[in-house]
Amino acid sequence: MSRTDGGQSPLVISLATLLRNNGELVLGGSSTLTLPVTNLQQLNRLFEQHLLSRNQQHGFLALPSHPSDTTSLLQLQFLFDILQKTISLKLINPSRTRLQSGVKIFPFKSLKCLELKNIPPHCLEGLRGVYSQLEVFICSKSLSSLEELLSLCGGDLSSALPWLELHTLNFSYNFIVCLDQSLSLLNVLKCLDLSHNKIQECAEFLKPLSELEHLNLGYNCLQRAPTLSISATIKLLTLILRNNELETINGVEQLASLQHLDLAYNLLLEHSQLAPLSLLHCLNTLNLEGNPLYFKKTHRTCTVRHLSPKAVGLKVGKILVT
Repeated sequence: MSRTDGGQSPLVISLATLLRNNGELVLGGSSTLTLPVTNLQQLNRLFEQHLLSRNQQHGFLALPSHPSDTTSLLQLQFLFDILQKTISLKLINPSRTRLQSGVKIFPFKSLKCLELKNIPPHCLEGLRGVYSQLEVFICSKSLSSLEELLSLCGGDLSSALPWLELHTLNFSYNFIVCLDQSLSLLNVLKCLDLSHNKIQECAEFLKPLSELEHLNLGYNCLQRAPTLSISATIKLLTLILRNNELETINGVEQLASLQHLDLAYNLLLEHSQLAPLSLLHCLNTLNLEGNPLYFKKTHRTCTVRHLSPKAVGLKVGKILVT
């Protein structure tokens, strides 16, 4: 392929046209740019062949045009410039085929939101360059451990450093069995979703998350409520523990500001196990559906008996308690 052929790629033409018409939405962050990984790999090959060398993949790059540049090359330059300024990116591997080469995100210098689907962590290259500015990180159908991305930055295999801006982490629908110390790198995290994994216990690994406000651990294999830091017990507003193996909810009484608690489809047998709820004065939504105690005739009366008198208007499952 000659230097002037880069912009003639059907992918470049269609994507450049799309971004010329809707680029302001992507640059403003109101729309997410979604790309199959094969498309990104093709674009990277064109960028490396026509615009820059492999050692120019760090830092924001200005690509000034020259009179000799063809229309096709200018189109490729325009596309590269837009990608550098893109705020929100979603990469998918729709076929779930084994990737034959790395998934490089080096063109994306301004990312604040990154979503990955069906992309093995070791194939991702370039996360080290943007991790400190990411605010939202989503990954599904890819992970067997947290440290693969949080500590090692995927295929970059870098040393662990704090994620300075990350406030939302969604690693739901993965294959995570246990937590690890990589969570200690998330100093400002407010929302954590680890639902639909295979987590059996949290141990002490959630304690470093002092700013946590929303925690979703639904659809795992937990047998006890998670242990949080003193700061998080004051700040946590939402706790989702549905579809686990809880036989007790001891520990939730420490969550002084908790407003929404989902305990549906666990193994709670007796209403006496709900005693910790009496200390949750801010609670306004409680879901106990699917537990053995839910099917008892006295469920509503017994549940209300264990609630804080201050929890007026509390919704218990589909029942409004007044």
